[in-house]
Amino acid sequence: MDRRTLMRAAAAATGSVGLAGCLSDDDEPTPELGDGPPRYDLPPYSELTPAETHTGDGVVVCHLRLSAFGPVQQALDAQRLPDDPVAELPLSSSEPVVAAVETITSYPFAAPLRQAITDAAVYRADDGTVTNHTIVATNETVEGSWRTNGTAMNGTRPGNETADNGTVENGTTGNTTIETTADGEIDTGIEVTAVTLIDDLLLFDGSYDGSIFENRYTTEFQQVDQQRSMAIYEDGSGRAFAVGDDLLVVPTENADREASGDTVLAHTLSGYINTLDRIVDDENGEWLFETTGPTALSLGVWGADEPLARIAETVGTTPSSTDDPVFDGLETFVAGLEPTIDASGTITGVETRFSGLFPTEAPTEDELQDGLASGADSTEKHRNAPRVHLTALFGDT
Repeated sequence: MDRRTLMRAAAAATGSVGLAGCLSDDDEPTPELGDGPPRYDLPPYSELTPAETHTGDGVVVCHLRLSAFGPVQQALDAQRLPDDPVAELPLSSSEPVVAAVETITSYPFAAPLRQAITDAAVYRADDGTVTNHTIVATNETVEGSWRTNGTAMNGTRPGNETADNGTVENGTTGNTTIETTADGEIDTGIEVTAVTLIDDLLLFDGSYDGSIFENRYTTEFQQVDQQRSMAIYEDGSGRAFAVGDDLLVVPTENADREASGDTVLAHTLSGYINTLDRIVDDENGEWLFETTGPTALSLGVWGADEPLARIAETVGTTPSSTDDPVFDGLETFVAGLEPTIDASGTITGVETRFSGLFPTEAPTEDELQDGLASGADSTEKHRNAPRVHLTALFGDT
């Protein structure tokens, strides 16, 4: 079954459902009845997180809210963030996200997408101070990012930027006039607020101008479908992407991957359209997302035979040895970090949330505290096997 047939079958099962209102980002917790942890709105990416990868492996989810990038990086450089596993887990999610974004080079929107990501990381303090933080290079040469050299570079926009495919030059694309903003900059039609990496697929939350995408970025592509307000494009050679008013979905350009980009895209979009075979469609999966909620950084693992091995494969490190009481019996989890940022752009504290499933023996509350957040100023723990939750607060960082 090719991708077009797959998407049509998905549409027939559920009909076209509007995207508006689905991807909310309300981070206010709602107390749970009884003794359970607070419940939050589901994070936007949960709607597009399949229960298994396109190859049948366990899923790893890495998420980064771009506005938190600068303050988090500064705090990391100054060694003012906690080194407990409950904080290190979500912090480690940024590196694979950055690496994945850097692979996107051949798509017509690659250069403006990178620039939009850099723009989103600019921090404007209440006193008017503006701090630029380059996450990925904004031209064809990737000169490094905080991931590789630990430094922040100025993210100013060149006067006449050339896209990776050479189509943007002096405000024109081919014979099409490019819209400009009031200050004369090119209106790219792209604004990005957060990036999530799931199964060789990048989700860019933000704002997207459909007419600009249609006129400027689809010369090599054909729209093959539209579902849940997402227009789906393919170029016939394996590249594909989907775009809606507030979401852009693009496969990574991974040379080592056997599956083509359109196959990876179809795998995730079919579950999103049908609302089937996603983590959130499982009662325990929904609980994981609800009890951690939308956070600035998050890392999750689901359905892996060896969760620690999947973490190491994705982020390059593991949170603990396998004989640790917490990670020894851990089957799946979501860990999130939400920083408190003052008027100057300095992190003054962090809240971390960890929810995990332990199919055999759940750790005790003392083991949970010692294994995840021994240095926390305060913690809240809930244990109802196989579910375990911990919220930890770290202040004066």
